[in-house]
Amino acid sequence: MKMILMRHGNAIKGSPDPARPLSKKGVREAEAAGTFLRSIGELPDIILHSTLVRSRETAEHVEKALKAEGLLRERRDLKPDDSPKEFLSGVLAEYDEYVGSDYKIMVVGHDPFISDLASLLLWRSQCDLPFGTGTLLMAEGFDQRAAWDLCFYVRAKFLVNLIN
Repeated sequence: MKMILMRHGNAIKGSPDPARPLSKKGVREAEAAGTFLRSIGELPDIILHSTLVRSRETAEHVEKALKAEGLLRERRDLKPDDSPKEFLSGVLAEYDEYVGSDYKIMVVGHDPFISDLASLLLWRSQCDLPFGTGTLLMAEGFDQRAAWDLCFYVRAKFLVNLIN
Protein backbone atom coordinates (compact mmCIF):
# COMPACT_ATOMS: atom_id res chain seq x y z
CA MET A 1 0.00 0.00 0.00
CA LYS A 2 1.17 3.50 -0.70
CA MET A 3 0.04 6.63 1.07
CA ILE A 4 0.37 10.03 -0.60
CA LEU A 5 0.19 12.84 1.93
CA MET A 6 -0.51 16.43 0.98
CA ARG A 7 -1.04 19.50 3.06
CA HIS A 8 -3.90 21.52 1.60
CA GLY A 9 -3.05 24.36 -0.76
CA ASN A 10 -2.54 27.93 0.40
CA ALA A 11 -5.80 29.41 1.72
CA ILE A 12 -7.02 32.96 2.06
CA LYS A 13 -6.84 34.54 5.49
CA GLY A 14 -10.06 35.01 7.36
CA SER A 15 -12.70 33.70 9.64
CA PRO A 16 -14.34 31.35 10.34
CA ASP A 17 -11.32 29.10 9.88
CA PRO A 18 -13.19 25.97 8.62
CA ALA A 19 -14.71 28.00 5.76
CA ARG A 20 -11.45 29.46 4.37
CA PRO A 21 -11.19 28.67 0.64
CA LEU A 22 -8.03 28.26 -1.40
CA SER A 23 -6.21 31.30 -2.69
CA LYS A 24 -5.08 31.47 -6.34
CA LYS A 25 -1.69 30.23 -5.14
CA GLY A 26 -3.41 27.30 -3.40
CA VAL A 27 -5.29 26.36 -6.57
CA ARG A 28 -1.96 26.36 -8.48
CA GLU A 29 -0.38 24.18 -5.77
CA ALA A 30 -3.21 21.64 -5.94
CA GLU A 31 -3.20 21.55 -9.74
CA ALA A 32 0.59 21.15 -9.76
CA ALA A 33 0.35 18.23 -7.34
CA GLY A 34 -2.21 16.43 -9.50
CA THR A 35 -0.23 17.10 -12.68
CA PHE A 36 2.96 15.82 -11.02
CA LEU A 37 1.31 12.63 -9.77
CA ARG A 38 -0.20 11.97 -13.20
CA SER A 39 3.14 12.60 -14.95
CA ILE A 40 5.02 10.09 -12.77
CA GLY A 41 2.24 7.50 -12.94
CA GLU A 42 1.40 7.55 -9.22
CA LEU A 43 -2.36 7.95 -9.49
CA PRO A 44 -4.25 7.58 -6.21
CA ASP A 45 -7.08 5.08 -6.05
CA ILE A 46 -8.86 7.25 -3.51
CA ILE A 47 -8.42 10.78 -2.13
CA LEU A 48 -9.37 11.34 1.50
CA HIS A 49 -9.91 14.94 2.61
CA SER A 50 -11.05 16.70 5.76
CA THR A 51 -14.35 18.50 6.30
CA LEU A 52 -12.66 21.91 6.01
CA VAL A 53 -13.21 23.85 2.78
CA ARG A 54 -9.52 24.29 1.87
CA SER A 55 -8.87 20.56 2.13
CA ARG A 56 -11.91 19.64 0.02
CA GLU A 57 -11.04 22.25 -2.62
CA THR A 58 -7.45 21.01 -2.75
CA ALA A 59 -8.67 17.43 -3.26
CA GLU A 60 -11.06 18.58 -6.00
CA HIS A 61 -8.31 20.41 -7.91
CA VAL A 62 -5.94 17.45 -7.56
CA GLU A 63 -8.63 15.10 -8.87
CA LYS A 64 -9.31 17.40 -11.82
CA ALA A 65 -5.59 17.63 -12.69
CA LEU A 66 -5.38 13.82 -12.48
CA LYS A 67 -8.18 13.72 -15.07
CA ALA A 68 -10.08 11.35 -12.81
CA GLU A 69 -13.52 11.26 -11.22
CA GLY A 70 -15.10 9.67 -8.18
CA LEU A 71 -11.97 9.51 -6.02
CA LEU A 72 -12.99 11.93 -3.25
CA ARG A 73 -14.04 10.80 0.22
CA GLU A 74 -14.59 13.17 3.14
CA ARG A 75 -13.32 12.11 6.56
CA ARG A 76 -14.08 13.69 9.90
CA ASP A 77 -10.81 12.49 11.48
CA LEU A 78 -8.45 14.66 9.39
CA LYS A 79 -8.67 17.98 11.22
CA PRO A 80 -5.47 19.75 12.36
CA ASP A 81 -5.50 18.40 15.93
CA ASP A 82 -6.88 14.92 15.27
CA SER A 83 -4.80 11.86 16.13
CA PRO A 84 -2.66 10.56 13.23
CA LYS A 85 -2.25 7.25 15.07
CA GLU A 86 -6.02 6.71 15.34
CA PHE A 87 -6.50 7.83 11.73
CA LEU A 88 -3.85 5.42 10.44
CA SER A 89 -5.25 2.55 12.47
CA GLY A 90 -8.74 3.25 11.11
CA VAL A 91 -7.60 3.58 7.49
CA LEU A 92 -5.50 0.40 7.63
CA ALA A 93 -8.48 -1.48 9.09
CA GLU A 94 -10.89 -0.02 6.53
CA TYR A 95 -8.61 -0.76 3.56
CA ASP A 96 -7.01 -3.96 4.92
CA GLU A 97 -7.76 -5.87 1.72
CA TYR A 98 -5.27 -3.60 -0.07
CA VAL A 99 -2.39 -3.96 2.41
CA GLY A 100 0.54 -5.47 0.53
CA SER A 101 -0.77 -4.26 -2.83
CA ASP A 102 0.03 -1.19 -4.94
CA TYR A 103 -3.20 0.52 -3.77
CA LYS A 104 -2.62 4.26 -3.29
CA ILE A 105 -4.49 6.33 -0.71
CA MET A 106 -4.04 10.08 -0.96
CA VAL A 107 -4.64 12.06 2.22
CA VAL A 108 -5.21 15.83 1.97
CA GLY A 109 -5.01 17.35 5.42
CA HIS A 110 -3.73 20.10 7.66
CA ASP A 111 -0.74 20.91 9.79
CA PRO A 112 0.19 19.66 12.35
CA PHE A 113 -1.83 16.50 11.53
CA ILE A 114 -0.24 15.79 8.14
CA SER A 115 3.37 16.29 9.29
CA ASP A 116 2.66 14.16 12.38
CA LEU A 117 1.20 11.43 10.15
CA ALA A 118 4.31 11.54 7.94
CA SER A 119 6.51 11.22 11.04
CA LEU A 120 4.44 8.29 12.27
CA LEU A 121 4.71 6.49 8.94
CA LEU A 122 8.41 7.08 8.35
CA TRP A 123 10.00 7.14 11.79
CA ARG A 124 7.35 5.72 14.14
CA SER A 125 7.85 8.82 16.29
CA GLN A 126 7.49 12.59 16.26
CA CYS A 127 9.98 14.63 14.25
CA ASP A 128 10.01 18.09 12.74
CA LEU A 129 9.29 17.54 9.06
CA PRO A 130 8.48 20.83 7.29
CA PHE A 131 5.15 20.46 5.52
CA GLY A 132 4.31 23.75 3.83
CA THR A 133 1.07 24.15 1.92
CA GLY A 134 0.95 22.01 -1.21
CA THR A 135 3.80 19.72 -0.13
CA LEU A 136 3.56 16.08 -1.24
CA LEU A 137 5.05 12.99 0.37
CA MET A 138 4.59 9.37 -0.62
CA ALA A 139 5.41 6.41 1.61
CA GLU A 140 5.02 2.70 1.06
CA GLY A 141 4.34 0.23 3.83
CA PHE A 142 2.21 -2.49 5.25
CA ASP A 143 1.15 -1.85 8.81
CA GLN A 144 1.13 0.49 11.76
CA ARG A 145 3.94 -1.22 13.64
CA ALA A 146 6.83 -0.85 11.16
CA ALA A 147 8.35 2.23 9.52
CA TRP A 148 7.26 2.80 5.94
CA ASP A 149 9.66 3.55 3.08
CA LEU A 150 9.87 7.09 1.74
CA CYS A 151 9.16 7.19 -2.00
CA PHE A 152 9.32 10.97 -2.47
CA TYR A 153 8.98 14.29 -0.68
CA VAL A 154 8.38 17.34 -2.86
CA ARG A 155 7.72 20.94 -1.82
CA ALA A 156 4.96 22.92 -3.59
CA LYS A 157 7.34 25.57 -4.94
CA PHE A 158 9.22 22.87 -6.87
CA LEU A 159 5.98 21.35 -8.19
CA VAL A 160 4.59 24.68 -9.38
CA ASN A 161 7.88 25.56 -11.11
CA LEU A 162 8.02 22.10 -12.67
CA ILE A 163 4.67 22.37 -14.44
CA ASN A 164 4.98 26.01 -15.52
